Amino acid sequence: MKTLYLHIGTPKTATTAIQNFCQDNQDILAEHGYFYPIFDFQFPRVGESVNAHFLLTGQQKKPKVDAGLEKLLEFFETYDNVILSDERIWNNGFTYNCWDILKERLMPHEIQVKVIVYLRRQDEFLFSWWNQRVKVGKKRYSTISWQELITDRPYIQLDYYSALEKIADYVGKENILVRVFDKNRFSSSAPENTILADFLKVLGLEYTQQYTVNNLVQNLSLSKNNVEIKRHINMLPQLSQEENAFFINIFKELSQSYSYRDTQDMFTEEELDTFLADYKDGNARIAKEYLGAEELFDYSYHAKEKWHLQNENLPTDIIDYFACTSLQLLREVNALRQELEAYKKEQERTPPKKTSGGLRKIWKRSKSSKSNKS
Repeated sequence: MKTLYLHIGTPKTATTAIQNFCQDNQDILAEHGYFYPIFDFQFPRVGESVNAHFLLTGQQKKPKVDAGLEKLLEFFETYDNVILSDERIWNNGFTYNCWDILKERLMPHEIQVKVIVYLRRQDEFLFSWWNQRVKVGKKRYSTISWQELITDRPYIQLDYYSALEKIADYVGKENILVRVFDKNRFSSSAPENTILADFLKVLGLEYTQQYTVNNLVQNLSLSKNNVEIKRHINMLPQLSQEENAFFINIFKELSQSYSYRDTQDMFTEEELDTFLADYKDGNARIAKEYLGAEELFDYSYHAKEKWHLQNENLPTDIIDYFACTSLQLLREVNALRQELEAYKKEQERTPPKKTSGGLRKIWKRSKSSKSNKS
């Protein structure tokens, strides 16, 4: 039977790395009977390698839905297996009738849909999601505080079991391939690229040296102090996209050098237990029904302390932020100075055009004066 492998994230589980890997190794995957298509039509702010986004365009852009599905059926004439990926489907699949579309348009052609989903512990997922929103800025929830976030519990789907059960109504529970986003539980066939090896294992393939990793994305998280600094920057009135991009680059540089950021948690141990209590039963059912395991996650509390705004590292982080910003501005100023000097030298070597007779005489006198002085 023909099979569509639909990778739906969840968000913040190395989805970009997987998508880039599949695009970079499109030919090799095709040799094994798995096709990762790249469509001609693209969407604003959606990477080229995110090839399932046409399923989330809804009725307003129905022609792209139709075009994508038509191409998909063409691909199945050649390949037994096609892979699509978009982590946005996890939160927005039902909003845009994605599952209805797949059931109505693919299943009559005897194409089964297998859903690949990576899950990480709810508190880790929520913090990583919020961290990314704050880092990127100019988005909904880019200025919300952590306390507001956990109080409001936005639209992101944290009740994993309920979400999987709803999807199972369309594709069947046996066709949902659940993986735990935990490096200790990935496939060990390629230690340096474990998430990629694990993804291939889900497809029934083994990671070998024939695969290349050309575009492995390091989507670094901000330290907890830098999240707070960037969150306040996001509140600046009339912050432009260009200005925001400047700050993002500063924080990317800073994010590579914080060894203590994993020693703190956004919860105390008691607060974490309270937060996870809403999800533990569902997580246990996922472990039993989808993985044949006792527990889905490790619930151990590893932090030394809860993060708070008055922590001892904040003054140092603020100094580092201003130092890094000043260095970046100095580098840009020096680069502009070099460009200006190069331009001046070029102008000195190049006489005005013949049509500008007066300017040409002035230029010759200037050159002669400089020669006499030397």
